[in-house]
Amino acid sequence: MKFNTGRWATVILLSLLMLGCSSIRARTDIVDQDDKWRVYPGVRQDVNDFGTLMKGQPLKTDEEGVQPGWINGIVGFILAFDLPFSTVFDTVVVPYDLYRIYNPEAFRKNDRASTDK
Repeated sequence: MKFNTGRWATVILLSLLMLGCSSIRARTDIVDQDDKWRVYPGVRQDVNDFGTLMKGQPLKTDEEGVQPGWINGIVGFILAFDLPFSTVFDTVVVPYDLYRIYNPEAFRKNDRASTDK
């Protein structure tokens, strides 16, 4: 059996890129809502989503409003696996979050300037 280094490197790289995805997702969801910006948004989103799953409610439903139960199991596993990585990522970007919370006018000016161009 031949060991394919390139294939394993690709799998490891893609796995590392997915880590902390709740932190990135939480920041892109609230980018237009300065009053909703908080510290540790990825951890908050992981915990809220995991709590929703533990109550037996689906996170999102398809067009018919039905979602297979096994999807909730996979999503729960991913959320539990992602939580420590989101915690580390959110800890690293705490200075940015605090700056954004205490200086929202700086971001509003930049957003308006970029849309005027």
